Amino acid sequence: MTSAANDPVVALRLFEAALEQPAAQRRAWIEAAPATDGARANALRLLDAHEASTGFLEPEPATAPRQLGPYHLIEPLGRGGMGQVWLAERRDGAFEQRVAIKVLASVLGDPESVRRAESERQFLAWLDHPHVARVLDGGTTPQGQPYVVMEYVAGVRIDDWCRNHALDVRARVELFLQVLAAVDAAHRALIIHRDIKPANVLVDAQGQAKLLDFGIAKSLDGRLAGTTRTGLLPLTPEYASPEQLLGRPLTTACDVYALGLLLDELLTGRRLHAGLAPTELARRIETQMPTRPSGRVDAQALALPPRTAADWRKRVGGDLDRVVLKALEAEPARRYESARAFADDLERWLAHRPVRARAGGFGYRAAKFARRNRWAVAGAGAALGALLLGGAMALHQAQRARVAADRAERANEFLTSIIGYSDPRVSNQSVRLVDALDYAARQIPVRLAGQPELEASVRKILGEAYTNLERLDEAEQQLARAAALFAPAGGTEYASTLDLQGMLAWRRNDAAEAERLVRQALEVCRRDPCEVQQRATNLSDYSVVLGGTGRQAEALPFVEQALRLQEGAGGIDPSNLATTWSNLGAIRVGLGRFDAAQDAFARSTRLFETVVPMPDLPISVNLNNQARLLQKLGRSAEAVPLQERAIALKRKVMGEDWPQLTRPLASLAEYYAAVGRHADAGAAMREALHLAPGLFGDDVAGLGELHERAAAIFLAGGDAEAAAAQAHAALAIDARAGSPDAARRAAMQAVLDAASRHEASGRVP
Repeated sequence: MTSAANDPVVALRLFEAALEQPAAQRRAWIEAAPATDGARANALRLLDAHEASTGFLEPEPATAPRQLGPYHLIEPLGRGGMGQVWLAERRDGAFEQRVAIKVLASVLGDPESVRRAESERQFLAWLDHPHVARVLDGGTTPQGQPYVVMEYVAGVRIDDWCRNHALDVRARVELFLQVLAAVDAAHRALIIHRDIKPANVLVDAQGQAKLLDFGIAKSLDGRLAGTTRTGLLPLTPEYASPEQLLGRPLTTACDVYALGLLLDELLTGRRLHAGLAPTELARRIETQMPTRPSGRVDAQALALPPRTAADWRKRVGGDLDRVVLKALEAEPARRYESARAFADDLERWLAHRPVRARAGGFGYRAAKFARRNRWAVAGAGAALGALLLGGAMALHQAQRARVAADRAERANEFLTSIIGYSDPRVSNQSVRLVDALDYAARQIPVRLAGQPELEASVRKILGEAYTNLERLDEAEQQLARAAALFAPAGGTEYASTLDLQGMLAWRRNDAAEAERLVRQALEVCRRDPCEVQQRATNLSDYSVVLGGTGRQAEALPFVEQALRLQEGAGGIDPSNLATTWSNLGAIRVGLGRFDAAQDAFARSTRLFETVVPMPDLPISVNLNNQARLLQKLGRSAEAVPLQERAIALKRKVMGEDWPQLTRPLASLAEYYAAVGRHADAGAAMREALHLAPGLFGDDVAGLGELHERAAAIFLAGGDAEAAAAQAHAALAIDARAGSPDAARRAAMQAVLDAASRHEASGRVP
């Protein structure tokens, strides 16, 4: 209860808060408010006077222009229990400027209104942020009412802006981040706003949000006194935190709660606490956790058609639900520690990264990593990230299987040791990523003994990391051990590991083993329940193996079945769907269905470009396939920029010396040669030859083919000496292999003959 000495001031606050309620509910709202009988009675009298007048706090209509110093008042922009805001212009001969002037009511002998105006001017003077409306001036009217002159924001309320512009979920979150930036600036200045609500956030024509009205703000360091007193209600109850409603000490957490309410309203179209009196509100917040926003989406309020509404609920569901609910925790300590932390989680959601609000543990973070990038360990940094997340995934599985707290602790220790070993500040040496992986592999028997599920997941991720770092022997060893550990349980993880083994065999040009392993993965998923995406991945990869061995007609049904599974399931990551379309395109090329192949590649590209952040390596594969098709159609000039971009994306992820660049560079050299860019062709081929040993290793057939292609490129460019050297290299490889290729021998002999004629005549025929 409040003290009787403060009844007049409390009455004014109650009256202002009541005006925020629907007209029919204002009286009941005041009667239920936590205040003295005298304060409630005064507030009811103010409400009666307001309803009986044309506007209790509005200045009477004027027949002559109103002037406040150099400012000419034009028209009212809004009003409330605390006063009124006017649109005004400065006209003093020096310059003209449109401003907003907030004139505070000074009634009931309340001296705090003057202090409040002074405080608001000072708060805004301390803040200089693009999303906070600036203060320009201030003073007192002839009637003794304090006023604040602010930057005029020609905009509309944030909720109305979102509705008027039909913003989707993602666009609303991006706009809301501007509000968080403004509140973060205030908090860093040790100011809490205490009245964040849709009416206090305007959005201008350029889509820029502005936070307004620091009239009841509070300084956390006591720089300004008198901005609040015991027993007052400086708040809008429907947007107030529980500690505000209960009169408890305030921190920045109260603004975090209000921000959660604002985001909740932007996503659902409804006010979470609409129409509740303060006492009921406080009781409800303390005893009931809000339901998920996705379950409260009001399609009518958001003007969503039924089909769109279902998708909207899906987008809000999951991580975004959790982010909002974390901001709306009843206990301040359980909310985000700051507006910046709140923003960070929303930025993570936008980027499909794990949100900190999620209580799903390490396994959840691993799943999010896999969603962002199917080739999760493609780069050095990504490989280490995948290693850590793989261990985390295993932790989740171990916890679910045995609920063992000691296992979780030991897994954390294991991951920490890997991080420490790979950090030169900890290990006192410069450690390569592959050294960290080797160290992890050596530690598994010691640190993960007796934890087969945890060990299996760690080894699986190690295998992926080794594969993408071209350490294929180590990859094979880790994946084989992981498969053996996963085999008894079967299901998705076992099938996934078998598929990885199969694609590793494919990478080593062992098509028969690749086919056997991927087919075994398919059998596992037929026998045991597997996730839809894993079944689709197995089918798509099997089609790759079949198509790569010239069996496109046999491969086609498998990739088409993968596509049907993914499109029928819903909620499939677009990058996985894009990969399947790309594989379908490659198979159609092999079948000679070039127009259909172009359509598949185009669909794949469009899907990849919807993923945030865009997956560079999968896009590069798709571009490479499109370029190959264009070259086959005799459109090498169109193939060149696609292949250049594909290589640039690979370099971006893997660096300049990645052996897997060998084949794309050789293809680019051929496209250059086809359009007469022989100098560029020679440079690309030389780089491919430089990288080739790291790719081919003991694969003499592949290396021999590359030398053959290089000989043709150099001969076409007029470099007879280089052409002859490559021809001799190709023939030497055939001789060492003991299985000479008659066609290659004939081609290389033709190159040597042409080179000899060039030396004799000084030109290439």
